[in-house]
Amino acid sequence: MKTAMLAVLLLIPTLAGGQNYSSGMVPYESDILSAKPVRTWLGLGVGGYGFWHNGNFSPNCDCSFGGEKGGAPMFALDVTRDYPKLGFAIRALLTYYDVSSEFSYEETRRTVIVGDEPDQDVRYRKTSDVTLRYIAFTPSFAWYFPQTPIYVQGGLELGFPLKYRYDNVERILTPDLVYNDGSSQMTLLAESDIPGGKSLRLAAALGAGADLQLSSMIMITPQVGVNLPLTTVSSDDSWSVTTVYGLLFLKIRLW
Repeated sequence: MKTAMLAVLLLIPTLAGGQNYSSGMVPYESDILSAKPVRTWLGLGVGGYGFWHNGNFSPNCDCSFGGEKGGAPMFALDVTRDYPKLGFAIRALLTYYDVSSEFSYEETRRTVIVGDEPDQDVRYRKTSDVTLRYIAFTPSFAWYFPQTPIYVQGGLELGFPLKYRYDNVERILTPDLVYNDGSSQMTLLAESDIPGGKSLRLAAALGAGADLQLSSMIMITPQVGVNLPLTTVSSDDSWSVTTVYGLLFLKIRLW
């Protein structure tokens, strides 16, 4: 009788799905951040981005430029550390932005005409050709809606400037009028570095997407996002740049 009871007690853990650690099996990890499965994905994304310049800037005169916008194709690299049992992932995104624009506006000024001619209202166009390019590294935290592949994420974009130049040119639009040198164009500022342009760009990075798994090793991820500037382009002005993007990633599981 005692032998039979002992046999039943030894059998109960096996029937309940328990593990016999004395047999050499590794117990389930107790560290929650290591709780299996943990997956690492490498993704290549293609898509596009749009941008607009906020605030204004003045290169070297009593003038103000701003308000330009544009867009371009986009490529990106993503590394994701996924903790599916915990419902979150840690991501790192690498992107390139070219937010260069030609700023311009027109104005009419009362102008003194050389010689015996009376003063005239002359029409001018002012332009500033801005070249602004940077690489952005964005670490972020993604949270998944329970029982879905859909996530929202937030992080900090770190922008490393590659080129930050601008100029200031004025042109006479009124016919038959020129500057003293006989030209209808005057360079007020030759191409120069933007003051403070080499400083690190910071932006709040917000996004959303969905991980659509095709197999245990491959998934596609559509993602959209916006980067809201926390710093300015120039140290002298209120000028900043907001970007939005849409990307489609093809991701391969590394381990």
